[in-house]
Order: sequence, then structure tokens, then C-alpha cells
Amino acid sequence: MVVLAGYSYLAQGGGWYIDLAFQWICSYGFKLKRSDIQSVLNIGKLPLTLKFVIGLISDNLPIMGYNVKPYMLFITALGFVALIMMGIPALTGNFTTLSAAYFVMQFYRSSVDCLTDALVIKKGRNDELDSASALQSISWFMFGIGGSIFTPLATYIYVNLNAESGINLPGARFYNLLMAIFPFGIFALSFFVKEEKSEIRPGFKVLGQQLTRLVIAFSSHIFLVLRLVAWFILAGAARFSITIPRIEFLFIDLKISADVQTWISAVSYLAFSAGVLLYYRFFRHTSFRYIYGVSQVVLGIFGLLDYVVVRRWNVTLGIPDAPIIFVSGVLVDGIERLQTMPFLIMAGQVCPPNIEATYFSVLMSLMSLSNYGFTIGQWIGVKVQKAHGITDDNLDGYGPAILLRVATTCACVLWIWLIPDTNAMNPTNAEFIKPTHPTLKAIFKWADLDSDDEANVEGGIKAVEVTV
Repeated sequence: MVVLAGYSYLAQGGGWYIDLAFQWICSYGFKLKRSDIQSVLNIGKLPLTLKFVIGLISDNLPIMGYNVKPYMLFITALGFVALIMMGIPALTGNFTTLSAAYFVMQFYRSSVDCLTDALVIKKGRNDELDSASALQSISWFMFGIGGSIFTPLATYIYVNLNAESGINLPGARFYNLLMAIFPFGIFALSFFVKEEKSEIRPGFKVLGQQLTRLVIAFSSHIFLVLRLVAWFILAGAARFSITIPRIEFLFIDLKISADVQTWISAVSYLAFSAGVLLYYRFFRHTSFRYIYGVSQVVLGIFGLLDYVVVRRWNVTLGIPDAPIIFVSGVLVDGIERLQTMPFLIMAGQVCPPNIEATYFSVLMSLMSLSNYGFTIGQWIGVKVQKAHGITDDNLDGYGPAILLRVATTCACVLWIWLIPDTNAMNPTNAEFIKPTHPTLKAIFKWADLDSDDEANVEGGIKAVEVTV
């Protein structure tokens, strides 16, 4: 189980470069317009947004008594075929067949992600309480390792295997073939997974019971999750984007090479893994408020390193630019990973039995709303750049913009009250209030959610009562 989870997340670490390979083939091979490519990319994201449907099917329609293993075998076989097709020009010689293979590949990625999470949660429930957090930490650690491996590898493949005319792009095609080893490996490892037989018997009544369990559990945790989402949106907006002037400053003014940027990205993934280990080792029992408040201030302080470089104070002290830029990028990624881990661990702790895949996917979809914070931050970043007169030819206002972002990032502690005063290992501290109304009693009984059922309580069906 540990090997399967780690291997699956290792594959996710290099998954983004499959999307890049698809874009290369469409752009340089088929000479398509950017708008047409973006349309297919958007369609390819559909399985990612509907992961809860995959979870719902897996949880409620066991095959030969198993909820995960048969689906994993079938889906990884599809993913292997899709990546092989994307890697061989003769099999995807036109835009239609390539797009179809790409969609199947995305379905494989989202499904394996959903099913692996369900296995990790079930395994953690059967063992000690910390087992789930350990497995999740191992999984995300391997994701960072995957990113650190595949970032320089993909760059080397794309740069050194030069693009040819037509549909035969050796670099992009070879990368797809290389990534096909992961669905093949997950397929093989799935045979060794020990999964308990499901007690679910497909039918409309059982489906209704499962949906009722989902709604009750969701209503218990929605307030907790929405408060976290609200804080992440505000924090993302406060740490607004000034990426474009930063890139121009690094490449044009400082003459930082693309190779340095590649290695910064690769080592940032290692910082990602280090953040995972740091959280599991020292902070998994720490209050959300403490983690988010302190880490946000530290993010702001590290932002000052960019200001030091802009003002050239490091040159006065005889310190080269590259080490400071390297340390700044790596540390920021590590801290950002530390910020996301509490929710991921908490989500695994509160999943009720028999709907793990569905419920975890729903929580992840809800948490994805926090991405709107970064969208708002991009819009604010554009306004800030205009206000400071930052253009392609004038970066004089870049320094003051950095200081403004440092101030707004640290100011996030002012709304730290949005964060519940709890921790990931004990996100809830009260069982469901026993229903007294006859109608509620009937619903609970029909959904097999009697408050005296210890299995349901231990499985995470609990009400949230946390200190505000």
C-alpha cells in the first residue's frame, strides 16, 4: 500500500509535463491556433473537476466485492494505452486521435488520484490514527521528489531532442512514452494491494443511504472548510502576483540563465517535500492558527530577499545574485507546502466509512475554491504594476511593489480569526448531537447513521465544535 501510494504520487510530480508535451505537439506539430489548443486543455480538465463522480461510482458500485482494486486495474490499463498512443506518431497522426488519447490520459490521472486517496484513508482508519497522516505525508513527499526529478529531465528532453517538422516531435513524444511506465507500474502493484471486501450491495436504497451519509457529513464540516477557504482566498489576494516584472528583472537585468531557473524549480520541489516532512514531524498536532499565522509572516519576511537584490545591497556585501534568488524561491515553496498540509491531513481524518473516495474528492473540490485568491491576486498585481509605472522598459517601481506585497502578506494575521482554533489530527471534538425529532430519527436510521454506532463516530461522522 505504501509503495503504491508513493509510486502514484511520484507519477503526479511529472504529470504537468505531459500537458506541456501535448501543447508542443499541437502547436509545433499540427500548427494549431492557441485558442484551439486551450479548448482541448479545458475539456481535458473535466475529469479533474468531476473526481467526486468517479469516487461516487467506486464507493457504491463494487466489482466482485471490491471498491478500488478492479477500478484501479481497468483505469491504469487505459492510461498506459493512452500514453503509448500519445508517444507514437503513427497512432496519433491527427488532432482528433491525439485529443482523444489526451482526454483518456487525464481520466486516468484524476481517477488514480481519487482511488489512491481512498486506499490511503481506509488503510489509516484500520491502523493507528497517525497512520493516515503518515501515509498522506509519504504520498505528498513523493510528489515533491517526482517534481524534482522530472523538471530537469523534461527540460533536458525537450531542449536536446529538437523538434522536427510535422507531427514527429521526438522530445514530446518520448516523454509520453517515458511516463507510460507509471500506469504500468501502478497496474502491477495493484495486484498486491490488500483491500477488505465491501459490504455495499448496489441498489437505489443503498445509493440513497450513501448520499444521505455524504450530505450529513458535509454539513458537519462545511463551516470549518469554508473558513479555511475564505482565509486562503484573502491570503492569495494579499500576496498579489508580480511574476512578470520579476522574470524580466531576473532574465534581462540580472542575466540569470534559464538553466539556473530550471534548477531553482527542481530544488523547489525538494523544498516541497521538506515542507511535508517538517509538518508531519513537528506540526501535525499544532493549531491551524499558529501554523498559518507564523508561516504567513515568514513568507512576507522572505519576500524582502527580492528587495535586497533589487536594491543591489547584496552586491555591496559581495554576495552574488543567484544564491539569494535560489534560497528565496526554494524557501517560499517549502513554506507554501507547509500551509497546505493541515487541510490535506484533516480531510483524510474526517472522511466517513464507505464513502472515502467521494467525500475526499468533494472536500478537495471545495478547497480548490481557494485558487480564486490567486486569480484575484493576479488582477491586483496588474493594478499595482500600473500604479507603480512598471512596464517592459521601466522596472523602477518594482522595488516599492515588493515592499507593498510584503506588507499585505504580513497583514493576513489581522484576519487569522477566520482560521478555526483546532488542528488536523483532531479537527472535530464532538459527536453528532442525537436527533430528537421523529423525522430526523427516521433519516438517521434509514441512512444507517444511528448516533450509538461507534463505527460511524470513529469514521469521522462528527459535528464540528471548535473554539472561535
